[in-house]
Amino acid sequence: MRFGLMINSDEPAERDPLTRLDEHLERARTARGAGFHTLAAAHRNSFGPARPDDRGEPLVTSRFQPLLLLAYLAAEMRDTMHYATTILLSTSAHPAQLAEDVATLDAFCHCRLRLGLGLGWMPFEFEAFGVPKRERVGRFEELLEVYRRLLDEESVTFEGRHFRVRDARLIARSVQRPRPPLWVGASSDRTVRRAARFGDAWIISGHITLDVLERQLALYRAELDRLGKPFPAEFPIVRMVHVAADRETALKEAEPVLADWYRKRGDWGWFLTQGPAKAVTDEMLRTGRWIMGDPNDCVEQIANLRDRLGVDHLIFGMPWPRSEQEKRLRTIRLLGERVIPHLK
Repeated sequence: MRFGLMINSDEPAERDPLTRLDEHLERARTARGAGFHTLAAAHRNSFGPARPDDRGEPLVTSRFQPLLLLAYLAAEMRDTMHYATTILLSTSAHPAQLAEDVATLDAFCHCRLRLGLGLGWMPFEFEAFGVPKRERVGRFEELLEVYRRLLDEESVTFEGRHFRVRDARLIARSVQRPRPPLWVGASSDRTVRRAARFGDAWIISGHITLDVLERQLALYRAELDRLGKPFPAEFPIVRMVHVAADRETALKEAEPVLADWYRKRGDWGWFLTQGPAKAVTDEMLRTGRWIMGDPNDCVEQIANLRDRLGVDHLIFGMPWPRSEQEKRLRTIRLLGERVIPHLK
């Protein structure tokens, strides 16, 4: 298996961006030393409510925009790390601009880039760019088609509802030919089939349970078969992680973060049932949404993902608040010392 680290996370708006950038680079260097394969960047547009929410919680700012963050890391690291977006939201993207940006970034990353693309769903992400949310599916599918063709073909003409190009020729070709691998994010049955149609791989979201994923994997395979496409050479998944030297410490430290994670995503509509998680239970861990516990627990949970789904590229996210850089670094080191070596 290959292992990646999602470098960025939600941050309160008042945080100094230069401090955040230094922390991102420290995590990246620690991950390199721990034997990670990939540095990944997530995406949230920096638009949203102008005031704290009803609970009085502070505004959360955007992560650094992922293409620029990966360019910075690639320039600073200058090594053999691989890079990925997990995922880049397509809300405001134009396929021609995206193709040029990705081709440029592929060179900066020395041909070691993977592009993860997703639809987006939060209303303010569409309102800020003047894009009606009802048009998101059509825009996304047209964007995927035109983006791929611009990098795959010498000249492209396309007349769609949302995008039009005529005799378009991309001068800045990507170093990887025809282009960096395209990972398409998907959560529902319909979007899983879309990932099979448009993507080089389906990147599995961090919030879907194992039972649901096993069923959706059958749909994905069936759609690939219908299209006459082989199963991807790489099968990535995102999972949140926390590891400590012993299980009791790991679960105790994770409980407040996990409760906040479930509450926010329940409010956002990610889960059919809402309500805070007040304690980490074995049943919660069996859903497979988190990798959590002591190193042996984590090895067992990752092996279960691998064996049940066939995933071979695991991207870890660490949703710790701003004051928890040391917990992040400790988790990275423990994963490198006592988890990853058992699964490579």
